[in-house]
Amino acid sequence: MYRNQRIVAVVQARMGSSRLPGKVLLPLGGRPVLWHVIERLTEVDLLDEIVVATTERPEDDGIVDFVRWIDEPALRVFRGPEKDVLERFYLALCDEPPDVVVRVTADSPLVSTEYMRQLVIRVVEDDLDGADGHHDNCGLTLGFGSEAYRYRALVDAHLLAIRPEEREHVSLFIRHRPHAFRLANPEPESGLCSDLRLTLDYPEDLELLSRVYDALYRPGRLVDCRRVLEWLERRPDLVAINGDCDQIQPLTTRSIHAGDADASRAAGE
Repeated sequence: MYRNQRIVAVVQARMGSSRLPGKVLLPLGGRPVLWHVIERLTEVDLLDEIVVATTERPEDDGIVDFVRWIDEPALRVFRGPEKDVLERFYLALCDEPPDVVVRVTADSPLVSTEYMRQLVIRVVEDDLDGADGHHDNCGLTLGFGSEAYRYRALVDAHLLAIRPEEREHVSLFIRHRPHAFRLANPEPESGLCSDLRLTLDYPEDLELLSRVYDALYRPGRLVDCRRVLEWLERRPDLVAINGDCDQIQPLTTRSIHAGDADASRAAGE
């Protein structure tokens, strides 16, 4: 609870991935990727609850079983539509609506807890409808980012969004209407910014992240984002592992209108 605001993080997760099937439960530093995402969120003192929102497909039973096995009081799992992710978020939260929703993707095992706190504080203090840290908007390293939105804004999006891409990409309806929603892209500390990709979408990403976790992860201690970037500065050989992978950018209005085949990759599950 922050200034009497109830804040809930929703982790968007599913096993289906054309480039790296089952990526959210692949081992990283001896533990599943999803474990590291949840572990990082539990360190964010502003969060009142963490919800892992997965799909109703049988292939995602493993995610449900894993979250229940963790058995954390402030952690629960929810199952909803696969493609209509916006409805999945709405249904996961509507029984006990929060004030602020933090959107996290399960392919971000290095999501920055520091920047997440910055987003939440900015939304609450300035009474914004949303704040996000997409790489193109603020320079935050790809894989470190998250988003924070007022629940009321997500409800508006759920009720008004019509296009399939606006249903699949949770915040797209909001982000493309700055005339209707008060939004911000808070500037991160320079130590969190780079052009590296530290998200998980390709086998090469997994190889790089595995090298990072093998070197820097110790059970019970979060891998520090700044330390990762400092360490990789001295290891250009490792940076080259996924250097040829396409940088998956947030969905843009231009890509929607152009029918960009790569646009669907920005959902982040």
